[in-house]
Amino acid sequence: MALYSSHLLQYSELKLGERIRDARQRQGLTLRHLATRLGTSSARLSQIENERVRVHLQDVLEVAEALDIPLDALIPTDVTLPYQITRDTDRRARPPKPTRLTSSDGSAGQSSPHQFWSLADLFLGRHLEPVLGRIMPMDEHELCFSYRDEEEFAFVLQGTLEFRIKTPEGEHREELVRGDSVYFRSDLPHCFRSLEKEPAETIHVFCSPSASTAGGLDWAHSRAIVYAGDGGSNLQRRVGQKLTLLREEHGWSLDRVARSAGLSSRQVLGIERGERAIPLEAALNLARAFGKPLRELIGLTVARPPYYFVQRSKDISSSPSRRRRTPVERPHAPPSKTCQPLLGDFPAKEMYPCFLRMLNVDLETLTLHEHHGQEFIYVLEGELELTTYAGDEEVHETLRAGDSCYIDSTVPHLLRSWTRNPYSETSAEVLDVFWCPLGEAYLFDR
Repeated sequence: MALYSSHLLQYSELKLGERIRDARQRQGLTLRHLATRLGTSSARLSQIENERVRVHLQDVLEVAEALDIPLDALIPTDVTLPYQITRDTDRRARPPKPTRLTSSDGSAGQSSPHQFWSLADLFLGRHLEPVLGRIMPMDEHELCFSYRDEEEFAFVLQGTLEFRIKTPEGEHREELVRGDSVYFRSDLPHCFRSLEKEPAETIHVFCSPSASTAGGLDWAHSRAIVYAGDGGSNLQRRVGQKLTLLREEHGWSLDRVARSAGLSSRQVLGIERGERAIPLEAALNLARAFGKPLRELIGLTVARPPYYFVQRSKDISSSPSRRRRTPVERPHAPPSKTCQPLLGDFPAKEMYPCFLRMLNVDLETLTLHEHHGQEFIYVLEGELELTTYAGDEEVHETLRAGDSCYIDSTVPHLLRSWTRNPYSETSAEVLDVFWCPLGEAYLFDR
């Protein structure tokens, strides 16, 4: 997983004119000498050095060549950042990302009535997709059930939600209030709506079963499939729809899919339309060709309970705190946080959401630590200081309520919070969603 620092760089921060002047003077060149090498005037070169004009990329390349210096001397090289921070103020200034829906018969479906903002859209190879949602109120006839090929965690920040999910045992309905959360299989048809006049605000974190194979997850460009109808025949149609979406995402023709599956184009078309069952050998061939796990093609056909788990806000304080296997405090130091899981006994595969209460401890009691996986951190209340590394440099970032951070947990890091209130044990409250294919037992002691 890598995020490069150049996306954060503003032109003014380059101080390009100053860099050119320093390099020229170190070589004992006058403005006229360098201008002659560049085939320009001394006046224009002076304007460049004094930041009065903005130069083209070609100009920078020519200056580096004329001074016989590496381009890195004028344009700093990228530093690989193991984290990305999304500020609440910046996020609210951005428009929401459109959510595309595709109907289960393959035709273009309606757009989602809800609004979503991505909270980690710059990482390569990320395995979680966190978004902030604005869930709209709607009438019964406006409800739109949809599904994806993922597990999903949803946390209510504000308002009252209705969550519905269609399982093989029937439809279930849950009312969620502020602080409640639900962890569920989003490959089952489901929907959300606000039960108040105003939209509800939520955090959603998606975990795709194919992330390990595909090397990344792009929720902003994924499509939820609109669910229609009931009964076993729909399972066959959903498998066909997933195959259609995979083919379209890869830009493959029916003929190419047919060759990969060992079928005829007519057979593939029948499978995509839900008119034919897909042979197991063909499914294995397609999973290998698309680089996807077989379960992504099978999806709902292997759905078994439990299908979801609701964590009520009022019950969090009574749930036992978990101890991290990777020490975050120095030996014999007091705990720096309480860590309460938000998924109960739900058989999560790779995503593990937790509620953290950061306790007031001295910085000297904490230690940098690393572990396999990635983390999405959202600050609910208070301030949080992240310490990690960018290249070989130690960096410190402060996160406030509403800010979030996606980090590569394999890089040494440390989370610290504090308060000036001498009467409070807790200094910050945080959502921390771990991604780790090694399992829950790797992250936490039982």
